[in-house]
Amino acid sequence: MFWFILLYFAVAINAQQGMLMDLHPAAGPQFFADSILGAENVDSLDDHEFGSALYDPEGKAIREPLKLQEMMIDEDLRKEAAEIQKIMDASSETESESTSVTLQTWLWTFVGCSLVVSSGIVPAFMLPANMHEFLASEEGQRKLNLLLSFAVGSLLADVFLHLLPESFESNQDHTAIGAWVLAGYLCFSLIEKIGASSEEGQHQLCAYMNLAANIVDNFAHGLAVGSSFLVSTKFGIMTTITILLHEIPHEISDFAILLRADFDRISAMKVQFITASAGVIGSCVALSLHTSNVPVIETLLPFTAGGFLNIALTQLLPELIEEQSPIQNLKQLVMIITGVLSMTFLNSF
Repeated sequence: MFWFILLYFAVAINAQQGMLMDLHPAAGPQFFADSILGAENVDSLDDHEFGSALYDPEGKAIREPLKLQEMMIDEDLRKEAAEIQKIMDASSETESESTSVTLQTWLWTFVGCSLVVSSGIVPAFMLPANMHEFLASEEGQRKLNLLLSFAVGSLLADVFLHLLPESFESNQDHTAIGAWVLAGYLCFSLIEKIGASSEEGQHQLCAYMNLAANIVDNFAHGLAVGSSFLVSTKFGIMTTITILLHEIPHEISDFAILLRADFDRISAMKVQFITASAGVIGSCVALSLHTSNVPVIETLLPFTAGGFLNIALTQLLPELIEEQSPIQNLKQLVMIITGVLSMTFLNSF
């Protein structure tokens, strides 16, 4: 009886193991393969694709399910790699488009710079036809001194409301900025002392130093125009209008300094056009470098500010102080304040 029961359990265990083997994917791969590839594709698979094969008692090849899963994972990886490559290609194309300057940007920048350059010759059309005869008279000299008073105010406002704030914004080393301002002031003073001995020669030297400082200022304006059009056309137009409004009173003061140095109308227009053309060079640099951040500007702007301070306080203001008429002095003070207020208003945009 005992042996009979033991034999019964052995047969039952053997039958149960057979059922488990039929359900296990390693022993019954046909069901596993059919669920993955489909029954019609299983027979088309070659044995060598799955490495060594095992055989069931009926002689059918047992294909390894893990190999099938590995093939599916490889296929998914290939698809993901293809998608990543597409994304990288699209990103590189976008970056290339963003770093390339279009013809439209160049044309808009040229238009903006042309308007800024034209502001340098606008004051010439505001003067009377008989300019030399008018300036030779006493009344003409008083009018010229009023223009020079306006120049003093606009130069001081340009230094303290435009050049220095821009310098402090682009350079955190405030001590270096102060040193360059002093260097510009002293350099212009030295040139004035050794450059000319007569009063007429000093007037001409003052005009040329002012032109040199204006070249740097206009170059910085050109950088601003070019870089703004890199952002958008609308932003570039707004920047151009702002600089144009800022330049008109500045150019009036420059023209007054040139008239003080005995420049005629045509000569003054020529040199004003040349200095304003530095803005075109600045815009081309900005478009070529795709930025307005030119390191040398961090040095030139405070140096130019020092030069403007020298022209306004050392060369122009002492001459205006010599005026004896109280009424004329009051008019000059009003023009100085007008120059400051005009630049303050325009720098608020």
